Amino acid sequence: MKSSETPRCRSWWISAALVKRAQLWVKELSLNNIYFMFANATASFEQVLSTYPGPLVLVSILCPDPHFKKRHHKRRVVQKPLVDSILKNLSAGGQVFIQSDVFEVALDMRNQFESHNDMLEHIDVIDPSVICDDQGWLLSNPMGIRTEREIHAESEGAKIYRRLYQKRM
Repeated sequence: MKSSETPRCRSWWISAALVKRAQLWVKELSLNNIYFMFANATASFEQVLSTYPGPLVLVSILCPDPHFKKRHHKRRVVQKPLVDSILKNLSAGGQVFIQSDVFEVALDMRNQFESHNDMLEHIDVIDPSVICDDQGWLLSNPMGIRTEREIHAESEGAKIYRRLYQKRM
């Protein structure tokens, strides 16, 4: 990182047990720009962002709980209020990366974000060299690091459904 660059602070919402483990890794690796927290993203996103130290340039939602039963779909993370909040706070040119190993959940997330196509572009429109299948799902993880869930699901033969969007300038 150049000395003139502001370090980016990264936050993730994960279970309380994983927060403790992740904080240990951060300390062991002497990473000063990563912060983990246990919270309900749907309810806490605006509050957390009110203390965020810099521009919001990337939001990633990785394999959220699928809440398979229809009566529990209201508990899914990606819902209109969260999507609206993300897009309101995301910097121009900022990105949203979503992925799930459950097609129904991935489709639901895709539909939530693509209902804002006036604000977002799918990454293959911006960069035609990005390899997608015929339905626009990314064939590989563009972040360079795979999650434990992603690794496990792929080892079991599951497909990972990924989309990357960029906020219009």
